[in-house]
Amino acid sequence: MILAARRASAAALAVAVLLGAACGKRGAPIAPRVRIPAPVDTITAARLGNDVYVTVTVPATNIDKSIPADISRIEIYGYTGAIAPTRLRWADLGELVGTIPVHEIPEPEDGAPLVIPLVPPPSGDALPGSPATILDRLTADEFVQGEVYIDPQLPDLPPLPGVVPPPPVLRRFYLAIPFNLRGRPGPPGSQAEFVLTALPDPPAGVRAVVSPAGLSLTWDPSGGLLGFLLDRALPREAAPFLSAAPALGVPAPAVADTAVPPGPTTYTVYREISPDPLTLPLAGGSPPWAAPMPAPMTPAPGAATTVTEIATFGRTHCYTVRAQRGTVLSEATPRTCFTPIDIVPPLPPSGLAAVPSEGGISLIWEPNGELDLGGYLVLRREAGGATLRQLTPAPVAETRYRDTDVQAGRQYIYSVVAVDTQLPLPNMSAESAPVEEIAR
Repeated sequence: MILAARRASAAALAVAVLLGAACGKRGAPIAPRVRIPAPVDTITAARLGNDVYVTVTVPATNIDKSIPADISRIEIYGYTGAIAPTRLRWADLGELVGTIPVHEIPEPEDGAPLVIPLVPPPSGDALPGSPATILDRLTADEFVQGEVYIDPQLPDLPPLPGVVPPPPVLRRFYLAIPFNLRGRPGPPGSQAEFVLTALPDPPAGVRAVVSPAGLSLTWDPSGGLLGFLLDRALPREAAPFLSAAPALGVPAPAVADTAVPPGPTTYTVYREISPDPLTLPLAGGSPPWAAPMPAPMTPAPGAATTVTEIATFGRTHCYTVRAQRGTVLSEATPRTCFTPIDIVPPLPPSGLAAVPSEGGISLIWEPNGELDLGGYLVLRREAGGATLRQLTPAPVAETRYRDTDVQAGRQYIYSVVAVDTQLPLPNMSAESAPVEEIAR
């Protein structure tokens, strides 16, 4: 009886100790963070000829939505085949086409806000939540079926008799896999893909002409005269007989689609302008993961074989043109480069008026509206003389001038010309309408 009482007292004491220890805790227990980056769900692949620009958005959180993301790099894999590998076989069957290093965001101290830089760090690493682009140049190896995984546990089945169906069309797939700071991969995300079709012929004979109206770029149609006629051919008629449905058989290996996509041929123009000499270049250039995708000069592809724009004088312009059928763009034409020179002078100044006063004659005129205006030169000649004298040794920016080198009683004839900023010799306008005035 006494032993049972002692055991009950010991049990009660243990429960009290446990309850007392629990009284020091506040709130519910906090679940540990899962330090694995979230999957890369935003990925696109834009094919320009045989150049593919793969753009991803770096995850900003972990798989449990906690921040900052525990991520050190993103590996981008490419694969060519009729279907993409399974998620578990991407790293084995795919080809590593690029790696994007990611800047580590330190965890804030207790109560401090999370700080994410607005610009990439000097190391050149990408920032969480920002886009990054790598360039994948397709070679002959990317136009054949990639390695296919065959489960060794599957039994070997004999081929079914019948007509072999046509081979499937090859596609190009891309997948991005994030890795945390300890090198552990995160879950695979979305895939980007496109069909490996043949490319349309690029246009030829790109020509550029500079005129006062602007810069005109002209080229020959893709494929020449034959391509021009094929774009306007009649649609294919249906066969006059029914083809038999193919029976099941052994599927043929996938092949690239050698046909150009249907549809009319349109054109996209790309332009590169040399940097402004007054702008400082970027230190170290762009990192490999920030491949600059060519930006089209034209807002949308068009059927016209000419385009006109206002040129930036004094800087080298380089143009390329791509033909497009459906969503497939051709290779770019060879670069056509030249440096436009401004040969267009400003308009003559207007509204010139002269007001005499003691010791001089004041001039005033209306301002010109040219964006490249460099200033004005004031000219003068005396009555009966034919020689113009330049009063201003350099162009003046103001639209007024006072001539104090005059003699009372003499008549003077004034005119003004405008000059632009073209170097080394500026363009000069015609003379304004002259005004005559007698000095006092």
